[in-house]
Amino acid sequence: MKVFLIGYRAAGKTTVGRLLSRKLKIPFADTDQLIEAAARMPIKELVARGGWDAFREKETEAIASLRGTGLGVVATGGGAVLSEDNRIMLKEMGSVIYLKTPPDLIVERLKRDARESGVRPQFTAETLEAETISVLAQRVPVYESVADFTGDTSDKGIVQVNDDIYQLLLETGIVADIDKTKKQLRRKKIGGGENGG
Repeated sequence: MKVFLIGYRAAGKTTVGRLLSRKLKIPFADTDQLIEAAARMPIKELVARGGWDAFREKETEAIASLRGTGLGVVATGGGAVLSEDNRIMLKEMGSVIYLKTPPDLIVERLKRDARESGVRPQFTAETLEAETISVLAQRVPVYESVADFTGDTSDKGIVQVNDDIYQLLLETGIVADIDKTKKQLRRKKIGGGENGG
């Protein structure tokens, strides 16, 4: 079982995901990092060489590689849900949480990212503001349709968003399911150790 975080780029999926994985005491993965490791190059370079289609192909491979890897919190790329195959895999492997973030906050964060590292290539030649509004209009209905839950990040710090999501997982029994799975895995490990020793 996994907890997948979806949402537009710069919604805070990676930062919240790391905090949530620590709170749940389960591993964390980021599909963008998995893509970079598999491609052996930064996403910006991958997109420059093969276009967004090459990136999307690698993204599907990254999500597929998580099958059978046990418990985890996974931050996905902003466009991961565009592929029907990806949407099916996310739903099969766990719970999906949409981090809903206001467009103005996304633009502010993307501008800051561009100044600091420039790791996120733009999709179009439009201004960042116009592109964000246009792409969000297409993606928000997809995020909402695939999500089991929505975490609104408006006017909230990362810690508050993390606490809200944890509370949601607690109330819906997902934390209990994760704890139960952890206990089963520990028992298997102990049993396997005794049998092997």
